[in-house]
Amino acid sequence: MSQKIDNELIQNLFPRIRNPLSLSQEIVERIEELIRQKKVLPGEKLPTEEKLCEMFGVSRTSLREALQKLSARGLLRIRKGSGIYVTDYHAENIIKPLSLFLELNLDRDYILQVITVRKIIEPPVAALAASRRCADDLDKLESNCADLKKCDPQDYIRQGQIDKDFHLNIAIASQIQLIPIIVEPMFLLMPKIRSLVYERIDNAKSSAVQYHDRIFEKIRAGDASGAAESMLNHLQIAEEHTLLILADLPE
Repeated sequence: MSQKIDNELIQNLFPRIRNPLSLSQEIVERIEELIRQKKVLPGEKLPTEEKLCEMFGVSRTSLREALQKLSARGLLRIRKGSGIYVTDYHAENIIKPLSLFLELNLDRDYILQVITVRKIIEPPVAALAASRRCADDLDKLESNCADLKKCDPQDYIRQGQIDKDFHLNIAIASQIQLIPIIVEPMFLLMPKIRSLVYERIDNAKSSAVQYHDRIFEKIRAGDASGAAESMLNHLQIAEEHTLLILADLPE
């Protein structure tokens, strides 16, 4: 349920803007800093546009430009006829922009960098999953393994999606909320990359099935070191397959 900021605090929170060079950007920075400092909280309603213009000493055009930027970044929600509200900041506000950045910059170097980062991060994450997984995590991983086995051999996109889900579910099974947020932007590239691998490398799917089963069994058995080792071996083979694909692609 929305709350309203105490009127006595409003003037101190929204002082007049002094820098004429980039009014909208300064408004963005001022309001963002208030949100960062938790001086305005999710669900709270900001003053009206008219009042904000008066307090900041800016035009409505500058204010609206700033509010649109903050809304696009997921920090504010503007309800017509109701007002301006601070939003709850969700993980997807981070994941989507970073995923888009990686996809737009995806080339040979980035693909290899993603694999290197995965080799650093995923083995210890698999070890954590082996130590912390719950019954629901095991059910999801077992289902992933079954889905990959029965997936249409010619449906390379679907195979890549199942592959992505398997690795993301391991990250979730670590029971550390930051880990899925960190790795999901990279994993969202997997259907595109893995579909090429599955299409062009004859034994890619059988290798993935074998290692997914092996990793799952180690996690189910609570074997942290075994899960980490199996994950690293799996990623090393995935790297070999990816290098073969990159060698065949045109410059």
